[in-house]
Amino acid sequence: MFLLWYIIRELGLAILLNVINKEKVMKKRIFLTMVLLGGLIMIGLTGCGENKNSREWIENKVSEVSRVYPTENLFDLFKQFPEGFEIEQVYFKKKSDGIDDFITEIKLTGDATSHTITGTLVKIPAKDDAPKSDEVVVSVQYVANKFIFSDEETAKKIWKFDGFLFQKLGIDKEFLSKLSLKNKHFNGNNGSFDIDYIIKNTTINQYFNKQQQAETVLGFGSSLRLDDFYYYSVTVDFNDGYYFKERVSN
Repeated sequence: MFLLWYIIRELGLAILLNVINKEKVMKKRIFLTMVLLGGLIMIGLTGCGENKNSREWIENKVSEVSRVYPTENLFDLFKQFPEGFEIEQVYFKKKSDGIDDFITEIKLTGDATSHTITGTLVKIPAKDDAPKSDEVVVSVQYVANKFIFSDEETAKKIWKFDGFLFQKLGIDKEFLSKLSLKNKHFNGNNGSFDIDYIIKNTTINQYFNKQQQAETVLGFGSSLRLDDFYYYSVTVDFNDGYYFKERVSN
């Protein structure tokens, strides 16, 4: 009887150890499988991660300017920005020679409550120590698809352009993809990005009163934001000593 009990006990222990070993092996296999899958997922995520300094990524962001370019009637901007918007254009000579020591700036605000577009056209001395009296300010209203100035004659002398560039120029993703890239940059610290293209464009050249085949640098700049904030600066540089920037924001 004792021998039979001993055999049964040893057999039971053997079966139990076998089950335990199998469970350990199974758990080990499951663990290794999970580690392997986790590694593959991480590799996949790394491989598919966004390269924010690539032309494709920046261009996808910049193509949002198609919401504004083109918009011939400024009141149509209320369709894109129902809560209102701001328009700013700056133009000046980079190196002053005494004759063009002024910055021309026009700022308009689209008020959603009153559904009006008003602002100022200003000629500001470029030098900080220039007397305040040298500053020229003209009030602006946009009514019935026209710019109405408080002083039409002065406005024509100050503002050399016939409207804003976005009223003339259409820009979208396809348009950008066909341009010759000059440079691009993404700042990982603050999320800002910019991209410049070399372009020959009839609409741009006509706007700046340049020869039809003139070459220029068309640039875009903005920054990443979590909210629904639209903010893009568009620059044009003919390498003629002048600086031009146009910006629309909501």
